[in-house]
Amino acid sequence: MKKMLISGGAGFIGSEFVRQAILEDFEIAVVDSLTYAGDLKRIESVKNNLKFFNCDTSDLESLQEVFKQFRPQIVVHFAAETHVDRSILNPHIFIKTNIIGTQNMLELSKDALFINISTDEVYGDLSENDASFKEDSCLNPSSPYSASKAAQDMLARAYARTYNTNVITIRPSNNYGPWQYPEKLIAVVIYKALQDEPIPIYAKGENIREWTFVEDCAKAILGIIRQKNANEVYNLGSSIEKPNIEVVKSILALLNKPESLITYVKDRPGHDFRYSLDSSKIKKTINLAFTNFEEGIEKTVKWYIDNRDWLFKKTKELKDYWQKVYQDKS
Repeated sequence: MKKMLISGGAGFIGSEFVRQAILEDFEIAVVDSLTYAGDLKRIESVKNNLKFFNCDTSDLESLQEVFKQFRPQIVVHFAAETHVDRSILNPHIFIKTNIIGTQNMLELSKDALFINISTDEVYGDLSENDASFKEDSCLNPSSPYSASKAAQDMLARAYARTYNTNVITIRPSNNYGPWQYPEKLIAVVIYKALQDEPIPIYAKGENIREWTFVEDCAKAILGIIRQKNANEVYNLGSSIEKPNIEVVKSILALLNKPESLITYVKDRPGHDFRYSLDSSKIKKTINLAFTNFEEGIEKTVKWYIDNRDWLFKKTKELKDYWQKVYQDKS
């Protein structure tokens, strides 16, 4: 049974991966600093089947102790600050977590298989008619967040070339599903709609994202780990592209809420127009089946309705943040 260390395992995608990996033939440990976006409730159902270390990846001394105790053979690195708006307000924490934290993880993982979880945002954006990004497309990040993730990818590449670390980089598209912290579009819209509050949408809502259901993303990452194809980069997307306004309207329809709740606000600085991945490489490598958006969004909305207590508790923390993000943008 191989030992697998999962950083950010109490986060949104990381926790879904943990819940799936527990069912495989791995001994699991999770390292998470439990920032605002981390929550042990996400992995409460499997807590007896893993070891947990409350540790910040940017704290090298504490992280060294984790590796000394657990000695992982596989390291899956989800831990990251991920929200573009927060990176605009406070880029420092993104540099600390996504760059310094990743360098620490790589330094301690030289003898392990290192799975570097990146993002489609490292490529920058596309126009509506541009071809989808391939793994060898140039990195052209637009925000402090995506710049920090591009730096993370370059560090992973450098460790592979300089130290012969076995690295696999995976670049997922926008994920959605149960347990997502309500600062990202879909979770925010569900909360606001349930409360009959105005739903802020940047510009005209025409920006396009590629949507992948979180269960499918985690399953694909597990599939790549089984292949053990070190020093490869994989795009991971469903090929389901939708304008933000279409996503919002589909949620309102499911909740039987009026479109009059939609409130257009001033656009985000440097807002990328479209993300789109060519994921043919990963589809040739493992068997993949993606949840269609209609099914995935219905499951997601139902989960938030059934877990309102969790959702509303989280949104209490967000009132001041929303004020900072959307102030003077109406």
